[in-house]
Amino acid sequence: MVTTHTRRGVLSAATAATAALAGCNVLPEQDNEPVVATAETPAALPESDEYTLLSAENVTVETTIDVDLTGDVQISSQQDVTATVFRRVYEAGDGQRFGVLTSPAVTVVDQPEIVRDPLTGLKTARVLGLATNYDVESVEGWRTDGSVTLLGTETTHNRTTGAAGGTDTTFVMARVRAGDDSVTAIATDPDNWTPPFGAVERDA
Repeated sequence: MVTTHTRRGVLSAATAATAALAGCNVLPEQDNEPVVATAETPAALPESDEYTLLSAENVTVETTIDVDLTGDVQISSQQDVTATVFRRVYEAGDGQRFGVLTSPAVTVVDQPEIVRDPLTGLKTARVLGLATNYDVESVEGWRTDGSVTLLGTETTHNRTTGAAGGTDTTFVMARVRAGDDSVTAIATDPDNWTPPFGAVERDA
């Protein structure tokens, strides 16, 4: 098992938005260096006989986050990010999987401050694979499926389907901010068991 104690990475200022009049485009200058960051505190399930821990490790992901906001001030920006993510994958009865990914929330635009989860810059199939240890492909788009409580916060419950190991599989996901981190929890086969979103813990 890879140790979960890592040092906080450098959260550099990714871009600086130029002041502009309402209705004008704001095109922040690009930082030639990627934002490099490490999650602070892993989220995980408590020890239980109901599921087995399959994987506990730190993984590094490289991605590009796009920001395109419209309003009184329009912001369009792109920032490369290298992030170290805490990864916990569990297996419950009958082979259902539940994964918890803790990633650093990074600032991609300083003024106004815009913070993003690096996982949102990855393809959905890659995120599902990180959370479940499956090779996932042919993923449909996420659709809202009610709400769920994660780390004491009620958040959107999303659902999609994809091919995991050649088998059509349903996935559900919830994501919340937790301090300087972002926590994403994903479960498979939700219609045949109750995924333990509410049981996820994280030391403050």
